[in-house]
Order: sequence, then structure tokens, then C-alpha cells
Amino acid sequence: MSEKHYKELQRKNVLRLFITYLVPLILLTIYFHFQYNAISQEGRLLHLKSIAEYQSNMLDLFLRERLVNLDNQIDDPKLQIPPSSEMMQELLDELRKDSDTFIDVGYFDSSGVQYAYAGPYPSLEKKDYSGESWFIQLNESEVNFIITDIYLGFRKKPHFTLAVSRVIDGQYAVLRATLDTEKFYAYITSLAGSDEVLTSIVNQDGYYQLVTPHVGTPLETSSIIPPQTEKLGNEKVKIEGVSHNYAYSWLKTADWAIIVQWAERHRSQLFSGTQLNIIGFSILIFVIIFVVIISRAKKMVEFQRERDVTGAQLEHAAKLASVGELAAGVAHEINNPLAIISEKVGLMKDMMNPEFNMNPKPEDFAPHLDTIYEAVFRGRDITRKLLSFVRKTEVKLKPFDMHHLIDAIVDGFLEREMSTSNIEIVREFGEDIPNIVSDWNQLNQVLLNILKNSVDAITPPGKITIRTSMDDNKIRISISDTGKGMTKEQMSRIFLPFYTTKRVGKGTGLGLSVSYGIIKNLGGKIVVDSQLNRGSSFIIILPVRAGS
Repeated sequence: MSEKHYKELQRKNVLRLFITYLVPLILLTIYFHFQYNAISQEGRLLHLKSIAEYQSNMLDLFLRERLVNLDNQIDDPKLQIPPSSEMMQELLDELRKDSDTFIDVGYFDSSGVQYAYAGPYPSLEKKDYSGESWFIQLNESEVNFIITDIYLGFRKKPHFTLAVSRVIDGQYAVLRATLDTEKFYAYITSLAGSDEVLTSIVNQDGYYQLVTPHVGTPLETSSIIPPQTEKLGNEKVKIEGVSHNYAYSWLKTADWAIIVQWAERHRSQLFSGTQLNIIGFSILIFVIIFVVIISRAKKMVEFQRERDVTGAQLEHAAKLASVGELAAGVAHEINNPLAIISEKVGLMKDMMNPEFNMNPKPEDFAPHLDTIYEAVFRGRDITRKLLSFVRKTEVKLKPFDMHHLIDAIVDGFLEREMSTSNIEIVREFGEDIPNIVSDWNQLNQVLLNILKNSVDAITPPGKITIRTSMDDNKIRISISDTGKGMTKEQMSRIFLPFYTTKRVGKGTGLGLSVSYGIIKNLGGKIVVDSQLNRGSSFIIILPVRAGS
């Protein structure tokens, strides 16, 4: 075989081993990567939702505590109605002891006028709030407290109001406080998990109440408006063409929703650290397997190379054995032209002998020289046929007529032996048999070996029948004889190396083994059918083009 053949064989082996081992591993890796991503994403969404729920619970608790702080102050028996400015300052100091988020505090009567005030905006004292929405809602509400949305109010700065109402000594009284939005938001960002997310608070209309500066500003419309059908959940929204996952949780104390998104450094990356470790380990495994595949493919090619060398040696040995069996017939064929040459040379010597007084002319020698010339070429043809059979040759695929090959074997090697042995050979060639693309020399060896075995198996008189036909677009060659046949045990071992049914010293046991290998390598198959004392049939089925 040529080096190109073995390189192609190695390439095919690498491809086959790659498909067998690496492709399933790659598919599994991709599958588990997506499974891991799905589970990881689900876990991240659950974690995001838990942060939103925790922050909303803590914010509810914080606001309830601030309302309780106001309740304690308005329910204090020491509170004078209406309170003085000094008492309002003391009241604010007490509130700030509970939470430094309190900015100011004010007292209102039923008219909605702020009669007493303590805080950084003294101009708000005596302001009429009767027309403010929060005051109207508090008067009309069945509950005695209110938490407003963020608004500008008289101070023209974003703030929100907590207010509680009571009837004290027959008089309607309202105690109102405002909270520092920056400190309030600082409290939110101090909660557990806040460093992982961006937190914002929106009202039912989608306006920011509190928000981180690089996302928006209070009273702006939020790009994320959570649904109100569920109090807690996860959603996905597209902002400027980019998808964002967020979690939300509606508060119980106010009509606000906490919205949390992953902070930039915590957003899902294409590959996490764990995934990168897994991918790195997988690549290492792939490289190791690939190296093993290359090594394995090379070993397989080397094994095939050694096998081909051994097969070629067996094939050549079988050829030599066949030559030995053919030697007697070939020697006789060569002796015939040698005898003719000897006779003609002797005759010309007599013609030139002076004792016979023949005085030959040059033209008298011409017929004898022509006969010698023909005998020489006849001997050359016989030796060429023998050499072409025994010589080691590379596999050469070329188109030829199978019937011509059979005729060349029968007429060139076996015709005299058949006639002297009283063995008839019958050729039943099928019609429309196409030219076969295969190796002439190898098929020559196979057919000659089978025909020689048939001759050896026949006790004269006998008959060998060669039939050709097409079988499922393949060429079928059947060689049947009337010889002694074989047992089932012999048929099961007939293609094993060094097994022969001939007597000791008669056969080598290589012919059929080598023939089986040749036919298989050419893409065909060879089978045997035999019955003891009734003859044997060898059937060869070959593709029209070898290897197809």
C-alpha cells in the first residue's frame, strides 16, 4: 500500500475516534453547561426576589416604628394642646433619639393650619395645609395615620410625610413629621444583600420615591413598573434594547414597591468563575483525549501496515506455492518450443553439412528461422505469464473485462492440464456483465488458486463450471466442480491460514486464506458450499468498483 493510503487511513481513524469519544463528551459538556446556566439563573432570580422581600419587610418595619414614635408622642399625657414651640422642639429631640431620619415635626388642628413647628424650616409655621392631599386623605381615612408619596410641598424639596391624628379633649389634632430621604435611602442600602443590588422605590403610578442617583432621581418616571397583581415576584424588562431581570415586593404600610436589580459587578456574566474552572478542566480532558486519539490512530495504522506487510508476504508465499504446482505444466509448455528450436537448428546444420551436398541458399533457411522465431516468442510468452503471476505488485485498480481474465487463466495456465487430466471446463458467462474496476493480478491469483484446488479435488473424469452473473449490481462468479467435496467441519476451517484438505506435502494451506483476504480488501466476499462426495462451489461476489 502507498504512504498516501496510510495517511488517509490515519485521518479516517482520527475522525472515527473523534466522533466516537470526543463528540459525545462535547455534547454532554454543552448540555450540562446550559443546565448549569438554567439552574444558576433560577437560583439568582430566587436570591434577587429574597433580597426584595427582605428589604420590603425591613422597610415596612422601619416605617411602622416611625409611626409608633409619632403615636407615642401624640399619646403622651404631657403633650399640651396646642403645644408650645419649646415643647415641639423637645418632641423633635425625642423623635431624633429614636431615629436620626426625622427632619422636623409640626402640629395641626382641624383647620389644617400648622400652629406649632420645630425644624429647619421655621417659615412653615402658620402655613395652611387644609388643601394638601395628605391632610384631606387623613381626615377622610378610617385609619388615624398616613404615609405620603414623595412630593415637593411648600419647602420645594423632595420629602415625604408621616402623620397621625387623634381627638384630644374634644379637639382634633394631627402630628406630622418628615423624614430625611438621603438617610432613609442610606438605611435601605445598609440592609443585608444591598451591596449586590441597585434598589429603588416606586409608587403605584411608577414615579421614583427613592432611587440611586446613577439610575434616576425622585419624582422621575421609572423605566420599570412592577405589576400589582402579585405582591412579590420576578420580571424581565427591556431597557434601550437590553434585557434586565428585576425583583419587586410591594410594601404593606405604603403603596410603594421595592425594586432590586443586580449591581453591575454582580450581573450575570457569560461565564462565572465556577464555569470557567469547569470549562478549563473540560478543555484539559479534551486535549488529553485528543492526544490519546492521535496516538491510538497511529498505532492502528502501524498495526494495519504490519498486517498488510504480513498479508503481502502470505500472498507472495501462496503465489510461490502455486508456481510450484504449476511448474510441471509450465516446464512442458516451455519444452515444446525448445524441441522445435532444437529440431530446426539440427536441420539447418545438416543442410550446411558438405557430406549431404545440399548447397543451401540463404532463402532456404528463412522458413526454419521463422519457425525458430515463433518458438522463441512462444516460450517468452509462457515465462512472462509465469513472472507476471509470481511477481510482487502494488494494488492497481483499472477497468477490465472479467471474462477476459477468466479466459486468460484457463487458456494460459490450465488448458493443457485439463486436456491431459480428462477434466472438462465449462464457461457459462452471463450477458451484459460490465467491466469491473479492480486489481487484475490479485483476482488472477484468486481465480487461479480456486481453479487449481478444483482440479486437485477431481478424480478424472470430471467437470469444472465457471458461471458469471449480476447480483444486486454486483458481479457474481461461481466456480463449481465435481470433486470429492468437504465436510461441514472442513468448510468451517477452509479459510484459516495453513489449513488444507490436501494430503501432506501437497498443499500449503495459504491459498484460500490469502484469497479470502484479497476479496475482502477489494470490497467483496467469498463463500463456499460443498457436500461430501458431490463437489464444491466457490462463489465470489465483487462490486463493479473495488472498495465500493
